[in-house]
Amino acid sequence: MKSSLIVLSLLSVSAAAWADGALKPMHGGVMAEAPSGLRIELAADPAGLAVYLRSHSDKLLASQGVSSDVVLLGAQGKQTAALTPAGDNKLTAALKPQPGAKALVRVTQPGLPVDQVRLSLP
Repeated sequence: MKSSLIVLSLLSVSAAAWADGALKPMHGGVMAEAPSGLRIELAADPAGLAVYLRSHSDKLLASQGVSSDVVLLGAQGKQTAALTPAGDNKLTAALKPQPGAKALVRVTQPGLPVDQVRLSLP
């Protein structure tokens, strides 16, 4: 009986540790999580590129007051652009996504250090 309780408690602790689950893009893009827990999704947008911000607990983070930029490294060379707030948790840049390009996204939220993630576009 005692060993059953120990096993059950270990299982519940490990389930709680994995409660966040996998990163699931909500806009058809690619995702990464910064060490701070900031989740960043990079997706194609009619205007070029879009970045969506969410917290580690998957809550939308407002883009207002956020400064951000993106660097793309691909067949066309290096391209850099500032990302501008576009409502809710969205930031946009007028860069055409390049298939297979590598991206570096830097995000600075007010009063917090810079977060950056590296992503590979499909």
